[in-house]
Amino acid sequence: MPYIGNQPADRFGSLVYQDLTGVTGSPVKRGFTLNQAVGNEMELEVFVNNVRQEPTVAYTVSGTTLTMTGDVETTDDFYVVFQGKAIGTVTHPSNTPIVATTGTFSDNVSTTGDFLSTGKEYFQVALTTATTGHSDGASTVVDFGGNGTVIHDTKSKFDSSNDAYEFASADGVYLISFSAAIRSDLVATEDLIEVGARVQFSTDNFSGTITAQNQEFGNAARVMDAADGEIGTITLTGQSIYKNNASGTKIRLQVISNTSGGSYEIESDTDGMINVTFGPSCRCTYLSVLRIA
Repeated sequence: MPYIGNQPADRFGSLVYQDLTGVTGSPVKRGFTLNQAVGNEMELEVFVNNVRQEPTVAYTVSGTTLTMTGDVETTDDFYVVFQGKAIGTVTHPSNTPIVATTGTFSDNVSTTGDFLSTGKEYFQVALTTATTGHSDGASTVVDFGGNGTVIHDTKSKFDSSNDAYEFASADGVYLISFSAAIRSDLVATEDLIEVGARVQFSTDNFSGTITAQNQEFGNAARVMDAADGEIGTITLTGQSIYKNNASGTKIRLQVISNTSGGSYEIESDTDGMINVTFGPSCRCTYLSVLRIA
């Protein structure tokens, strides 16, 4: 039937009580440690010899620290009641971590520390052994699975059988980077004529590839127009931001070249690209992925 006044409660809670009688305190008679954190003075009832103390005047609180403005003797009957816990509170204690799956903020979020994430996604694989004998005019998928080393793979998404990386998020935003070092078989006598490198996308393990404009990306160059060009090596690089829109999307690195000698190589380190010792462990063919949103 209709009624006037507050709606009757349909659930009940018990007040949490902490007895501080006999506690010396630190500083003595003034500072006390609470069993649980509170957000402000109004969430805590403080009693000295059964007399309720005035919030913010007789005491202040900060997290689990209760500070009395007057001395409390060890012989006083001293206790607190956590009123905020019983009736609920919208003030989050400043020294208590927030744990949530999602969150929406209507204003700026600032911090004096670092933003840390346990769900970071980043990946990098590098070619560690050069691959040779690739026929002129034939596109070649860089053999990261057989001749490469995975340096980072936080989501364990490297597909070695397809030399590919699968995005962990179906709607994530990613920064993709690549470097492809291409050389003629005999740098001293054979020249590169034209080279190309691209990042391919697929949702069916590369039975087919996605060639939509603004998705597949790469780099290319015609490095020699005459037989005396004498260019034997080149490194192509590229970078793009990609917004994924399908689960199971994978990427891989593919290259192509024409030379004066009939075949080309995909080099793994900088020493293989020049005729001097410089960086035998400096990788120059790699594929990197970083989720940025």
